[in-house]
Amino acid sequence: MKTFWRKGSRIFLLNMLLIATFLLSACQNNSIQNEEGKSVEAQPAVVEGEDDKEDVVQTLASKGTIQLDEFEGRTIYIYLPANYQNSDKRYPVVYMHDGQNVFDASTSGYGKEWQVDEVLDKLGLEHTMKEVIVAAVAHGEADRALEYVPFTDPMIPSDGLIAEEFTKYFIDQIIPYVDSKYRTIPDRDNRMIMGSSFGGIQAFWMGYHHPEIFSAIGAVSPSTWVDNHRIFREMEKTTTEHPDVRIWLDMGGTEGMKIDPLVDTLIAQGFKYGEDLFFLMDKEGEHDELSWSKRVHNPLLMFGGDDPKQAVSLEVNDYMTSSLVGDGLTRINPVVTMDNGMSYTVSQLATYKVMNPENGQVDSKGNVTFLKTERIDVEVSYMGITKLHTIEYGGY
Repeated sequence: MKTFWRKGSRIFLLNMLLIATFLLSACQNNSIQNEEGKSVEAQPAVVEGEDDKEDVVQTLASKGTIQLDEFEGRTIYIYLPANYQNSDKRYPVVYMHDGQNVFDASTSGYGKEWQVDEVLDKLGLEHTMKEVIVAAVAHGEADRALEYVPFTDPMIPSDGLIAEEFTKYFIDQIIPYVDSKYRTIPDRDNRMIMGSSFGGIQAFWMGYHHPEIFSAIGAVSPSTWVDNHRIFREMEKTTTEHPDVRIWLDMGGTEGMKIDPLVDTLIAQGFKYGEDLFFLMDKEGEHDELSWSKRVHNPLLMFGGDDPKQAVSLEVNDYMTSSLVGDGLTRINPVVTMDNGMSYTVSQLATYKVMNPENGQVDSKGNVTFLKTERIDVEVSYMGITKLHTIEYGGY
């Protein structure tokens, strides 16, 4: 369980340095407990010179702090970068829905967390992302679905109107509060909105329709099913020029929710895949915070990291675009890891060479058509990396 610090982060860091000194002088055979409470063997710690001491200090000083704000009866969990208290620097802000679940399992409604603070600390140590503030806004408990779902759906239930009011409240009240209390960079270029599940559909809808407020959207496992996939129909009806935002979408392969139509529609609107639109199909991903914690670095890097330029590695699998029988296609899922640390699906960008074309075909989007009830072997290539992938007939 993490500790939430309201004040005194400098004292906290000094205390941590004292603890580190004690651990460094402990004998080799002592055991300590890790964050999960499991006993692990302590390693010998030898500090031979000033460089070693600086490494210890850097590691401790690179951890951000979390504090809780109460604003109009709603909790906002604030992550501040490691050096926030010791500088006058201003920072971009990542706003997140379902704030209870972002930093600590003990405050989460499901006993699981996104581990966003750990992820940001790690990215900071690796110098792969600029420092940011995170404002994780708690949902309204029983009103969560009403606040987050922008469409009418009696099964939830939601009416869409309260979600519209919540969006206005978020933009007109919450953001100005955060900007007034913390050293933010208060402009759209330095704001991102992110959420998952119902919070994912809300983040997408809010960010897409308010590019004057946000420059980036992270829609993680968005609940595309609400109101019979209304989000797909609404986006298909959009005829205006697409907003100037960068969009991250992802989905877990075990979740059973459609998302490919949304990706395809955004590309048709003019979003350029791999530049201002990214999508990841996480083949083994589930609909929970543990899965989201494993891939949240991707939208964060899209917002605050370098642009991806060169492929580092390529992994290939395949999935069904819908869990409903007869309603989906088999699609090849090439997942590239780029030089900026992002990993995303490149079905639209890869090239495919079927080695046994008598058995089936693969189109330019990675969609598979079987001509026989036998496997298809495909060479998948992207940015100079080629992998051979086998698609089994009836594998789903």
